[in-house]
Amino acid sequence: VSALFNRKLLRAGGKVALITSQAGSIAWREEQNPEGDNYGHHMSRAATNMMGRLLSFELKPKGVSVALLHPGFNRTDMTAKYAEIWDKEGAVDARVGAKRVLHEINNLKLRET
Repeated sequence: VSALFNRKLLRAGGKVALITSQAGSIAWREEQNPEGDNYGHHMSRAATNMMGRLLSFELKPKGVSVALLHPGFNRTDMTAKYAEIWDKEGAVDARVGAKRVLHEINNLKLRET
């Protein structure tokens, strides 16, 4: 992303959206995964969260918004192992999750970075 900005392919007024989830929250792991499990997924989301935060420090002064977005609990092959709680937990079709993300990107303002 920094390289895009430096090559003027990303300019002031631009937006960077990173898709993440609560799986990257260290605090939530005690609540949702007290027994461990799914290490790679949780680690990758935590790294994405850190990257987004650091990018925001770098790009906000240059006029570029950065957002970390969680599309919600989506009904996908990846979450199929939780199918028994999809309805209870409000899992949505992935197209709904994508619309949520696009809505947030469209409404993103620099002050929210």
